[in-house]
Amino acid sequence: MKPKPTLKQIAIAGELSRWFKKNSRDLPWRRNPEPYFVWLSEIMLQQTQVATVIPYFNRFITQFPKVEDLARASIDEVYQLWAGLGYYSRARNLHKGAQAIAARLANNQGFPQTRAEWLEIPGVGEYTAGAICSIAYNQREAIVDGNVVRVLSRLYRIEKLDAKKEAIWELARSLVQVPKTSPRVFNQAMMELGATVCRPKNPDCTQCPVRKSCAGKAHPEKFPEPKAKKVFKRIEEEKWILLTEAKNERSVFLRSNPEGKWRAGLWDFPDAGSVPGVTRAKLMDQFSVNYVVTTHKVNRKHQVYHVGGAHLKNVPIQGKWFLLDDLPGVPAPVRKAIRSLNRTLK
Repeated sequence: MKPKPTLKQIAIAGELSRWFKKNSRDLPWRRNPEPYFVWLSEIMLQQTQVATVIPYFNRFITQFPKVEDLARASIDEVYQLWAGLGYYSRARNLHKGAQAIAARLANNQGFPQTRAEWLEIPGVGEYTAGAICSIAYNQREAIVDGNVVRVLSRLYRIEKLDAKKEAIWELARSLVQVPKTSPRVFNQAMMELGATVCRPKNPDCTQCPVRKSCAGKAHPEKFPEPKAKKVFKRIEEEKWILLTEAKNERSVFLRSNPEGKWRAGLWDFPDAGSVPGVTRAKLMDQFSVNYVVTTHKVNRKHQVYHVGGAHLKNVPIQGKWFLLDDLPGVPAPVRKAIRSLNRTLK
């Protein structure tokens, strides 16, 4: 027998739900919360802001209106649409997940409908499974993401969190069970509150619908305890940009990153020194770009070579030439280098 909700839980669930119905943002995946759209948006939203995701989501559903369309696409097509969104393991899991769902549909099993079934889909964890089940199917499944952690930590004055955030999960499970509330509405309300009102810094407590129930409203930024400041490791990379020209069109040589390396499967410049004989080609330019990956600050140095005539024979086949105006999905540091290169070539 489930315990009865407390008066505080009833107040929080009710006030948040009413607030969300009046104040929720108009987001494309909310207009039609079918499982495919909800799953796609939740994968994209992992560690990424809503404003960044919206144009990517719209492009994906335009090119792949059904999950079967995404499943049939090549991974390069997926990377090309994903380029710039970062954390490319999500794109790989999205593609694998689409294939897994398409296989279910082909076997007349339909989309996954329970938390357990969604957890079998590549790239879907406890939060994502709960989000899909509650938003797409209106099931009473809990969710815990960064916004929910912050909201519940402040509401209940939880300063220290364990690695699994068990106290937060327990609260989320109890709150989503409050009768006469919609799980779809309540879960999105918690995320919406954390994103727009109960922000990490400078929360707008005057606009909070549950401020009367908030135990941490006097010092909200203390809850949860701020994370330790990131310590960045500095890394140096050296790449060669190999260019060739034919019929007034320039092409660049790229290789696919092997498994086990950053951005596995994505096209990248070859490592310096990895292409025999290229240093005898014409050196056109040298420049560096800087970028950050999780806790790494990377300085990437480039040497740009014009490769033509006999030197083309030195370029191995373990790669491919791409027109500069028609690149595949490439990661941010490659796009950044190409922009610098285009300025040089003008």
